[in-house]
Amino acid sequence: MADHGLKFEIESKTVAEFRTLDKSGELILQPEYQRKAVWPERAKVSLMETILLGYPIPEIYLAYETSPEGEQTASVVDGQQRLTSLLEFLNNAFTLVGLEDERLREKFEGKLFKELPDDVRREFFQYRFPIRRLSNLADEFVRAVFARVNRVNMVLTEQELRNALLPGPFNDFLKDCAAHQISTKSGIFSGERRSRGGDLEFYAEVFGTCIFGLSNKKTELSERYDKISADFEDYQSRSIEFLELLTTLSEIVKWVGRTRWSNIVDMFTLLHVSWGLRNELGNASPNQKMQIQDLLDQFQRTVSVMKRDSENGEAAGVLESLADMVDMPVEKVKKIVKDYTSGIRNSSDLGSRRVRSQQLALVLSANLKGCLSD
Repeated sequence: MADHGLKFEIESKTVAEFRTLDKSGELILQPEYQRKAVWPERAKVSLMETILLGYPIPEIYLAYETSPEGEQTASVVDGQQRLTSLLEFLNNAFTLVGLEDERLREKFEGKLFKELPDDVRREFFQYRFPIRRLSNLADEFVRAVFARVNRVNMVLTEQELRNALLPGPFNDFLKDCAAHQISTKSGIFSGERRSRGGDLEFYAEVFGTCIFGLSNKKTELSERYDKISADFEDYQSRSIEFLELLTTLSEIVKWVGRTRWSNIVDMFTLLHVSWGLRNELGNASPNQKMQIQDLLDQFQRTVSVMKRDSENGEAAGVLESLADMVDMPVEKVKKIVKDYTSGIRNSSDLGSRRVRSQQLALVLSANLKGCLSD
């Protein structure tokens, strides 16, 4: 059994003590490795109901750190969702809606914390949480505890575990990608996906694909992530190129309404194919970029129409327009679009990814050759 001199003291804290810690700035609710608060309101209300009933709650892990000057902070290793919800309720951020206990529902349904009777609020403040105290541990051990506790509890996504266990330059790069204007313009990530690290995982997978080639997401993402994270200096220059590509595409693509490029599957393919053509895209003139913009817009429209109904009159029109742009026979373009559309099914499968990338590359390369030679 490994001995790192770890100290895990068991104690308890009242709701009032947590409020005091938070007000003094000593409570760090969201350390860098923690996920964002994602509990739905029904879960928050259920926790408040548990406290009102005086029922027990699973222990909270706090990592205490004391400075040479005697200043102390307590970082939440496990229990962030519970404590965030608790403090929100104390600040009257939500009401008690959907209480399950009949007695409590009759008395407190729809009430804010400040609207509860004085004796109830006083008792609420005296409720004790069981605490597992971690004292002055090295950051790596705190992260390891965080990841292991949450892995056992099965409450974190794989990316949230990576964020905890693999901080550093690669993680910072992924955050830069997620914060890039292309993420906002495309509207590709829902609030829930962002809150669970799905945006970071997406860019990690795309970047890994650009470096190592297409793969099946389930089999190689973690291995690639570990490799890049461990040797990020080797990939520094390409990370800069990748961010530059995001800027180029954010300016070239027509982000009007929600297009196919706002879907994870299609954006993945666009980024992968564009990586192979990044020099041509980056060196294109303003006029040439307009042509590329029109092509990408026409391509995504054609895919959407063909996906709905490949035999209607609208499909014939969009196919002809796309064929003119790339100077190919209509039948050839029709096959390209059909093959791309077939690759949307089983979207993370290696074969499907390969088909989508091959077909988009055919169209984009043909257009680039034409407009760059003008």
